[in-house]
Amino acid sequence: MMEVGTVRGLGIGLVEQAERNKVFREGWHRALRYVALDGWEPVQSWNRHCKGCLVRCVKVKDRRGEVQEREQYYHRFVAAMLIDERFDLLLDIKPVLPYDLRPLEEVGRKGKEDEGELTAAKRLLVRVKGTYGWLDVVVADGLYTNGPFLTLVETLRMGAVLIARKEGDEPLKEARRIWKGQPPHAIVTDEKAGERVELWDCPGIETLDTYKGPIRMVLGRIRSLEDPETSGRDWCMAVVGCAVRLPAAKVLAVGRGRWHIENTGFHQWSTHWHFTHVFTHDDRGLLALYWIFFAAYNLLTLFLYRQLRSYGRDRGRDVTRTICRLIEEMRDDLARLNTPMWDTS
Repeated sequence: MMEVGTVRGLGIGLVEQAERNKVFREGWHRALRYVALDGWEPVQSWNRHCKGCLVRCVKVKDRRGEVQEREQYYHRFVAAMLIDERFDLLLDIKPVLPYDLRPLEEVGRKGKEDEGELTAAKRLLVRVKGTYGWLDVVVADGLYTNGPFLTLVETLRMGAVLIARKEGDEPLKEARRIWKGQPPHAIVTDEKAGERVELWDCPGIETLDTYKGPIRMVLGRIRSLEDPETSGRDWCMAVVGCAVRLPAAKVLAVGRGRWHIENTGFHQWSTHWHFTHVFTHDDRGLLALYWIFFAAYNLLTLFLYRQLRSYGRDRGRDVTRTICRLIEEMRDDLARLNTPMWDTS
């Protein structure tokens, strides 16, 4: 049986070596290093399960068309990914635990409830910051925009750019009230992306009861240059810590960059790396296999974007195109070999 700690150390060692080689010293916007957090559910099964599986009831139709409830077993994780303009690397991952594997103090407080994504994410963020002390800013979706998570970010001396979506929740509600009737504070035109971006900025909101500190709110309304009169898509971000020094346009870019973990990460791993296959029905064995794959993914990413100096986002909307093309060429070259790659005599 592979030890999770051993293979996890392999993946972490690759990233730490890259940091020692000053790969991340330039940072991204304003030379800050950003880590995205999000939940990921790669595998589900109707029959096979292990002690680490989460269980839910799902309504399905049988052969006669009648709706019945069935138990579905699945594994859910929270992943932490370094996001950058040039490359994205997996930093760490933690499973979301079923109630019987949760720490005793949590079970006593929550009863027989499975762990939530936010709880697992807090545990992960503490470990990530302890492992990679050079990280600066957390980027996450609307689930994380709450006082307890912001307090944890402050405790870890990090910044945060979090998506704010619930219109009735503070501090977005207060920011909307202040912005009402105001013209944009700034307008940015991006010819390359074909976008016209209207920006509103509201620093120093302190209406959140569960967080003792000012929160900066930024709204970006994105319209198409081809039809600027149409109603645009709104992006609202809550910003704290060192991230507040970013200009509003950079805050919007970082908030939209959260999709790196969805596209470069989850979509690529499911579509091209086949992480959705149930390789083993053991929670620790599955996690150990994933760490081996993550080490391979990080190594390939660093080789491609540091040595070949090319990047998929420069070649269309599919951010994995460059990696896929490289793999195709390597596979073709292997078929053309007429001499052994290694001398095994």
